[in-house]
Amino acid sequence: MNFLTGLGRLERAAFVFFSLFVLLQCLSIAAANIALGFSVFFLVLQLIRTKGSISNQSLTTIYKENKWLIWLFGFFWLTIFCSALASGAPIKGLKIFLGQFVYRTFPLFIILFFFGKKRYASFFLALSILSCVLDVIGGMIIHGDGPRLRGLYGHPMTLAGFLLTSLPILFCFLLDWKQDRKTLFVTIMFFLIGFTGLLLNGTRGAWLALAVSLPLVAVLYDHSIKKILFLVIFAVGTSLVFFNSPQLQNRAESITSTTMQSNTERLLMWESAYEMFKDHPVFGVGIGQYASKYLNEYKSPEAKEKQNHCHNNFLQMLAENGVAGFIGFCLLFGYILLSSLKNAFFKCSPYYVLIFGSSLALLLQGFTEYNFGNSAVIKYYWATLGCLLVLAHQTENKASANSFSLFQHTKTEI
Repeated sequence: MNFLTGLGRLERAAFVFFSLFVLLQCLSIAAANIALGFSVFFLVLQLIRTKGSISNQSLTTIYKENKWLIWLFGFFWLTIFCSALASGAPIKGLKIFLGQFVYRTFPLFIILFFFGKKRYASFFLALSILSCVLDVIGGMIIHGDGPRLRGLYGHPMTLAGFLLTSLPILFCFLLDWKQDRKTLFVTIMFFLIGFTGLLLNGTRGAWLALAVSLPLVAVLYDHSIKKILFLVIFAVGTSLVFFNSPQLQNRAESITSTTMQSNTERLLMWESAYEMFKDHPVFGVGIGQYASKYLNEYKSPEAKEKQNHCHNNFLQMLAENGVAGFIGFCLLFGYILLSSLKNAFFKCSPYYVLIFGSSLALLLQGFTEYNFGNSAVIKYYWATLGCLLVLAHQTENKASANSFSLFQHTKTEI
């Protein structure tokens, strides 16, 4: 069976470049953006050639499967658009709106509307996880002597965002003992590399996020006695690693420190962000205006760092986009979380568990880091979400969907 059956010549070119984007997204932001740009270019040419029709896809089916997600995206974009107009610099605001809030979602919608078949989604998901694992390995080789593992991008927070999206997925794959031995071995190796990378990364917010999300996805996926016992053994083993590593132990203990500068600095930034919101409650200080407003008007005299965001997704939304943007943000991600949690209970597909786990981990870290504003991380998340949504929709109510056997079957077709 031809893997690209049903795709036209332009769509095949777009598929190749989009595959390059997915593989390179954790390795090189410049190369990944170039590949994504070419992919969009060929898809636009395809739409012009076919007068807006999409090959091998039913727009009605796509809309029905993702109706609420599409509407909530529209509402969220509308609130940010209004914030851009009210920012005092509407041209700059509109550019940021299109670049940060619309363009960065392209990976999600490209997968849903152009490559929404399980064979493509599973292929992209495998490439995405491979990209993250290669980033960890590359970081260990190049930056291994640093105090915190940074990955190839050179920033610990970016690597943490990639890993928080990937590790809940790998952990659930790890719990699927119906896999063949070779696949299970690869899963174990990838998870161990990723988990080791997160420990060495030293991002405390990411540690806390994973400590909450991994047990939840494990119990949601399979709460049998054997799997719960496996989870307990894993937790004990992780605790022993911390107890026997003074560096990790000191880093963990610093989470509650009231004297550590990064902790006190965050508290001061959060206070300043809330002051911005109180002064501009409806649409905030305006999209793209946070950094200048903070540094020139709202920065506390006690703060020592120059920051262009407030290290918190929710307070950043309140400060920059007001209650309107905050509601749009919470409705969008609240829907992703609650719908995946509900479907994890009531529908026969484990992929909703993965959606819930990855989204929860990213949002929990978002209480201490503005990861929604990290271009590489949020595009990685949207691409992963697109893959998981396609796989979830196309494995619902199937007899073999209680494990990842359909994903494995697809990999053998590739």
